[in-house]
Amino acid sequence: MRIILTLVLSSALSYAQFGKVDVSVDDRLLHDSERQEISSLKDEVARFFSGRIWNVDFQGLKIPLHISIAFQGVAQRGGLKTFHAQVLISDGMDIRYFDKAVQFYYNPGGAIHFDPVIFDPLGSFLAFYAYAIFAGYMDTYNYYGGNHAYDQAREIALRGMASDFPKGWGSRVQLLKEVTGNKGLREARFAYYLAMDLFDQGKPDEALKEFNLMMKGLEIVFAQFPTGRTLYFLNAHRKQLTRRLNLLGQNDMLYRLSEIDPVHRDNYVKGLKK
Repeated sequence: MRIILTLVLSSALSYAQFGKVDVSVDDRLLHDSERQEISSLKDEVARFFSGRIWNVDFQGLKIPLHISIAFQGVAQRGGLKTFHAQVLISDGMDIRYFDKAVQFYYNPGGAIHFDPVIFDPLGSFLAFYAYAIFAGYMDTYNYYGGNHAYDQAREIALRGMASDFPKGWGSRVQLLKEVTGNKGLREARFAYYLAMDLFDQGKPDEALKEFNLMMKGLEIVFAQFPTGRTLYFLNAHRKQLTRRLNLLGQNDMLYRLSEIDPVHRDNYVKGLKK
């Protein structure tokens, strides 16, 4: 059970929250000399995430990360060579962020640093998404468990807006507002993970109660909010969700899911008992 698991994780010794970090770089729009300057970036970004404890109470999670950095160009700013890029970062499951306005300078001879007080364009950008992704995971372990991490991400974004490199930070503040305000999806994700754990523990009646709460959350989303992130969630868990609901004889839920996610209607209908 994920709530109980947090107690185990909190006693783990010196395990970072992020596990394997895959970083890819598209530098086709850069000159050869610029490519050389960012040649160590992949390793430094991976080291940045995996080499830091982001929350001492939740260790050993080993969240996988997939990060794609596509450079758009270079500009000179105040004596600094500033790189412009777009970044896609995800856990490979149901958490996915695409940022189209990343601006930073890079020192090829040093590590990427993050300080909660001193703003750094690259380190603070990466820390912002570290906390955002970590918060998404905490939401699945405890009811609104990601609130504190979301607040930490928001503090970084506000500091970024007031910095000498404000580009993109206003959009990140708005992003957090949308993610944290989408209570339907946050509650649906928590209920789904709890339901799956209860089912695995041989508690189908309790699992069914949580699946019902999950459906209520999804109904709220599709009535009031943009559905993009909810579809990420369904895409990641559709097969397992369909299988469990079928075993529980929940034809009505499966029919409703086929209406909520009509592109994959056949997947839900195939899960129905004959």
